[in-house]
Amino acid sequence: MLGCLAIASRGYGNGQDWPQWRGPEGSGKTSATGAVTEWGPEQNVNWRIDLPAAGNSTPIVWDNRIFVTLPLAEGKERGLLCVDRRTGEELWRQSVVYEEPEATHKTNPYCSATPVTDGQRVIAWFGSAGLVCWDLEGKELWRRDLGKQEHIWGYGSSPILHEDLCILNFGPGSRESLIAVDKTTGQTRWEVQSLDDEAERKLSGPENDGNANDFTSDAPRRERLRGAWNTPIIVEVDGRSELVAVLPRRVVAFDPATGQQLWTCGGGAPLAYASPIESNGVIVALGGYGGASLAVRAGGRGDVTETHRLWHKPRDRGWLGTGVAHEGAIYVCDLGGVLGCLDVRTGEELWKSRTGGGGTWSSITQTADGLMYLLTKSGTTTVFRPSREGFEQVAENELNESTNASVVVAGSDLVIRTDDALWAFTSSR
Repeated sequence: MLGCLAIASRGYGNGQDWPQWRGPEGSGKTSATGAVTEWGPEQNVNWRIDLPAAGNSTPIVWDNRIFVTLPLAEGKERGLLCVDRRTGEELWRQSVVYEEPEATHKTNPYCSATPVTDGQRVIAWFGSAGLVCWDLEGKELWRRDLGKQEHIWGYGSSPILHEDLCILNFGPGSRESLIAVDKTTGQTRWEVQSLDDEAERKLSGPENDGNANDFTSDAPRRERLRGAWNTPIIVEVDGRSELVAVLPRRVVAFDPATGQQLWTCGGGAPLAYASPIESNGVIVALGGYGGASLAVRAGGRGDVTETHRLWHKPRDRGWLGTGVAHEGAIYVCDLGGVLGCLDVRTGEELWKSRTGGGGTWSSITQTADGLMYLLTKSGTTTVFRPSREGFEQVAENELNESTNASVVVAGSDLVIRTDDALWAFTSSR
């Protein structure tokens, strides 16, 4: 029963900052209120700066600084840009050189991982170019070569911080692992390698593949429709921390301090794009490319597929962006731009509605006053209120610039990264 789980209360961090992928707690939620709801190229613009290259990562915000990763020098450098939050003025940029060919998809430029900061350092993962840490003035503190990342679609997982560790879901492709390094030195504290195909397929059969049809493939992993591009989250259960990751064909929880596996739940899809979503002790994992989705109660031990899995859909709509949990429901948008509301405990779709702007890869952001923000590939953001009864639109805002990033809300500021520019919006005063 859910009542046996004691989930730590969340304040969603300091609402003035947005320090990592999916915000202060990795949930898409912030304690910020009063953010702008209407904007456009000539409306409520604080500033706009051109970016030298397109990218899929989302900016992060700490105090008066905004950080964003992007490819430089025609892809031969992997860069981190720091700008002034108030003015958009560039404060510094740093990069690492990587001149070897690195496979990716044309819609997934290099530097697709969002950086992370704790206010003393900022850490970025650049795939084969390594994991790099700078201080907030742009001085390099350490750099780790984690080896080549090889997959035909590139990478997308972002590093997270937990206590004194920086944790990364390295992959997908030829080499895959969860790795934790000391955030002050970059030295490895623990690493967990991926399962082989035989062990992985015992946890989830071909009925969960969707359109990937990966179950019988013997091609190299770097060439297959299989892998995890999502970012793990930290969940507090009965006084212990669990690092929860959606991996190919399964959801797994680890002790973040040691990397010891706590529990695993089978039945997942081979393609895991969306990050895990937590709601009152329940983890929802949404499958990619029509593959399986499921929900499982956290806090178990060993294989919990039969004891803790609440629902399972062998074939689903196909998700890429991550949703937000609110009062027992998940709000999430599919690749085609259809927004849906799902019951956390049953998986039932309560409603769906097409939003403006077409398809999206983006994840949803929610403020403490209840507003949700969904950005589409065309640069249109739909602002809506969560309701189990139906879609309640507040506003629809067009920028007419393509993007695969997600909306950032920090205090009263709203930041959007497009393929062309970095925008900051603030309500008129």
